[in-house]
Amino acid sequence: MRPPREMSAGERLIVALDVPSRAEAEKLVASLEGVVSFFKVGLLLLMAGEMDDLLGHLLKSGKVFLDLKLPNDIPETVRSAVELAAARGVSFLTLSNSVTRPTIEAAVAGRAGSTRPELLFVPLVSSMGPEDLAASGEKLALERFISARARAALEAGCDGLIASGVAIAQLRREHRDVLIVSPGIRPSGFGADDHKRLTTPAEAIAMGADYLVVGRPITKPPAGRAPRDVARSIIEEIGEALA
Repeated sequence: MRPPREMSAGERLIVALDVPSRAEAEKLVASLEGVVSFFKVGLLLLMAGEMDDLLGHLLKSGKVFLDLKLPNDIPETVRSAVELAAARGVSFLTLSNSVTRPTIEAAVAGRAGSTRPELLFVPLVSSMGPEDLAASGEKLALERFISARARAALEAGCDGLIASGVAIAQLRREHRDVLIVSPGIRPSGFGADDHKRLTTPAEAIAMGADYLVVGRPITKPPAGRAPRDVARSIIEEIGEALA
């Protein structure tokens, strides 16, 4: 099934800048110039204390996915956080699977009528599998849990979903026109790292993902391969899947 959003193969790739310093992040961005224009930043760079300057740098040359997985905090706090992200021009912002309907509604209100940032809900992080869900005390099976949480978030006002593995196809069947962003992407020959629900770029696109988030295969490429070479090969695979 083809993704509903019409974009080029290159526009679908988001590189995760999961590095501990602004200097490393900017070096990676520079090495990918002309190949990648969409970048994800998250907790590592936030804790490094250089997020604000880095956001300004990234937004000059592309789009930013702010992956903070905002928790179920006081609604006004969440509203204000989203308002700040909107003012900076962030494209995507994640909400954690702990958020309730009032929190999601507060996040939507923080955009003040704008469509940015698009709010993405994380039903279950890609490092968790069925056994982890059962160990947490959840009685629903993985598929039913993801489906129920996704539906509730979308009804409350979220714009899209973070989905990995076979959940991509499941959620695309249930929500044909919803934005789906997929982490846990590993090209053939790359290790799983800490992801338990993986797909190759071609598999994720075929199942209905709009965007693919790729980190370590690009940011820590195998010996003899440059980040831009790995990124290009992923974009080529996306293009082949779209064709």
